[in-house]
Amino acid sequence: MGQVLAKIFKIVEEKGGMNARIRLAAATGLSKKDIEKVKDKPELIEKFKAEADKILDCDIDDFLR
Repeated sequence: MGQVLAKIFKIVEEKGGMNARIRLAAATGLSKKDIEKVKDKPELIEKFKAEADKILDCDIDDFLR
């Protein structure tokens, strides 16, 4: 399971609500349910972080620590 990806989804939903989570899924092509089946690959993590930054208009790394 993509633990970092799951954490990004959780942060996006907590900070931006359900619509933000849906936007993240649409932008990345993976839903919250889909990430249970994928591994945390560096390129996926970077893609998710970049999209989350855009959606939340902040640096998500601040919340991933």
